[in-house]
Amino acid sequence: MANKKKKKNQTVYKPPKNSNKGFILIISGIFILAAILLFFVSNQEPKGDATGNTDIEVSYEGQPSIGEEDAPVKILEFADFKCPGCAHFAAEIYPQIQKDFIDTGKVEMFMVNKPFVGPDSTTAAIVGEAVLAQDEQAYWEYYELVFSNQGKEQEQWATEEFLIGLIDENIEGINIEQLKSDIDAGKFEDEIKEDITMSNEVQSTPTIVINGKQIQDPFDYEGTIKPAIEDAIADNNE
Repeated sequence: MANKKKKKNQTVYKPPKNSNKGFILIISGIFILAAILLFFVSNQEPKGDATGNTDIEVSYEGQPSIGEEDAPVKILEFADFKCPGCAHFAAEIYPQIQKDFIDTGKVEMFMVNKPFVGPDSTTAAIVGEAVLAQDEQAYWEYYELVFSNQGKEQEQWATEEFLIGLIDENIEGINIEQLKSDIDAGKFEDEIKEDITMSNEVQSTPTIVINGKQIQDPFDYEGTIKPAIEDAIADNNE
């Protein structure tokens, strides 16, 4: 019997705490609101399928993609370059998706930044956008390169100097001076803001969305990811 592979944990977004003492005065209001919300949620029809995968609204416009544009299945990953679980996904799950479905023209995959682990999460996202502006294929080289050279989650390792050094040494065809100039000019602020706004829909990284459905276990390729892709392909062929 094969040994089960230990799953990596997702990184969960935790909004900053508000220490305002004035909230103590409205505790009763919070309980009332919670009751209303509980009633509302309990009366909503479930949004999802029998597997527990849930519907989520996403947009692919302007996001880096790899694969055929007319592929029947669209996969979108919400990720943070500092998230250990995302590094595991990039190393173990993404190559299988690429081999089985992207390279065969069945899947087009997209990536959306959810930079929340640390301040340098945003730095890594911005540098990625700068690479994307020059070469979309090179972006996916950057994707694999940064995750394979990921530092400790608690340390601010994803500096502009470190990331540009990685690109300069490992990715051909990128104009480093133009890259630096674009970053210094703040050219990608809107792209990052749009990513953050869309990523507020999810609570953890990596989050994987297949044809509009959020997958429950992003680390189970054979049992979750692959069947979901195959179901999406079958639905498209009906």
